[in-house]
Amino acid sequence: MPLPSSESHTELSGYLAMAKRWWWLLIIGATIAGVAAFLVTRTITPTYKTSATLLVDLTQQPGTVVYNDILASERLTKTYRELITQRPVLEGVLDEGDFPGMTAGELHNKLDVSITGDTQLLKVSVTDEDPGQAALLANAVATTFVTQQDDVSVSRPGTVSIVESAVRPNSPVSPNMRLNVLLAVAVGFILAGGLALLLEYLDDTVKSTDDVKSVAGLPILGEVGRWRSHKGEIHLVKRGERAAEWEAYSMLRTNVRFSTLGKSVRVVLVTSTNANEGKSTTAANLAVAIAETGKKVALVDADLRRPSLHRAFGLENRAGLTSALLKDASLDGNVLQPAPFYALSLMTSGPLPPNPAELLEWEGFDALLERLKRAVDLVILDSPPVLAVADARILAAKADATILVIDSGRTRAEAARKALQALANANADILGVVLNKVRKSSRSYGYYYDYSATNARSNGHSNSAKKPPPSMLEEPSAGSVSGDVKDSVEAA
Repeated sequence: MPLPSSESHTELSGYLAMAKRWWWLLIIGATIAGVAAFLVTRTITPTYKTSATLLVDLTQQPGTVVYNDILASERLTKTYRELITQRPVLEGVLDEGDFPGMTAGELHNKLDVSITGDTQLLKVSVTDEDPGQAALLANAVATTFVTQQDDVSVSRPGTVSIVESAVRPNSPVSPNMRLNVLLAVAVGFILAGGLALLLEYLDDTVKSTDDVKSVAGLPILGEVGRWRSHKGEIHLVKRGERAAEWEAYSMLRTNVRFSTLGKSVRVVLVTSTNANEGKSTTAANLAVAIAETGKKVALVDADLRRPSLHRAFGLENRAGLTSALLKDASLDGNVLQPAPFYALSLMTSGPLPPNPAELLEWEGFDALLERLKRAVDLVILDSPPVLAVADARILAAKADATILVIDSGRTRAEAARKALQALANANADILGVVLNKVRKSSRSYGYYYDYSATNARSNGHSNSAKKPPPSMLEEPSAGSVSGDVKDSVEAA
């Protein structure tokens, strides 16, 4: 038995993922259709149907049945089927019976005559809103027709007899509540599925790791789940709290470490395509996760337009980045404030300048970065979004590596492409993408990282006599960091 191809498996997985995203629409569509069918069916007046059965017999010699008689009887049965619905029979029923106000045309609409298979049996059926009247009409039509045929039996060969009279029906034939509701539910489900497919086709947002690989062609450094928060609020995740989120940032730290093997990375920029995609939250929690390993980390709020890191850590923003730039201030506790997390220090934005881009492009900012690199092991920069202003591109050119944060289900593919192109134009070294605010139903168990490039670099250096520089995310040697920090701060 051949195994299913990877393409079909991927397509099936895509449909299942879509069903998980739009299950609520499928349920609502089926429910609305079913309720509507139930309410409409209740307004329909029920109708009842009953039948009387006639036998048409044409025997030329009594007591003897030959094949020609059977064929003639079958042809005569078809003729009688048409005669029963003609006006003489209908008017005879109305004249003999007690059916006030009914016309021949109305009776014709209620009447249906059919032949039972290849037999000589005629079934006279009547449908009416009154079950008792339906039975009376069916028997009246059968009796009237038999009587009229007996009156003209001299000129018309053959006999017609009633073999089964109509009885009063107990249940209506329409409407069928169960069938109508089931059909409506199926139709509603199909229509909702079609709407979901249309919305998926029109939706060009990046939602999954496959979308990221298709749009960006970059490794996925991590997936971070979605949690409730106020707009613009930064959540700091501590060990022992929000286990899933802490594990996500721990894996992000590990993947960043792998992606920087063989590189001298001292400054990492964290940015996003547009606002409110989680870049500041990612930068803050990545800094906390790295500082947990004992490394000295400086988190710098380089968003000089809408700074937010000081609120997340509960620190003052009186002095910070702009203070160090304009006043050449020392990296003391006012400018590089100790954060309540391990070996992490925070440099807030400071007073907001009127010309943020020019200030970040100034050579004095380069000098400040050099001072920070002498004071700590790793500098993490939080910047404005790439497509909003030019600040992120300026910082990407100065940083050793850049991480792009994408909001799952919100960032559009075209916007992500433009952001990546802008960073590429700034000669940024993009490590990869963090898929943020991933819904629980879409979150994978593992975190994706392209190890092939890392393995290739490792294999490439295996035969080299020169040892590659270590990643700045590796464990620091004991006592080496604290002395450098003390000397740097005193020199500043």
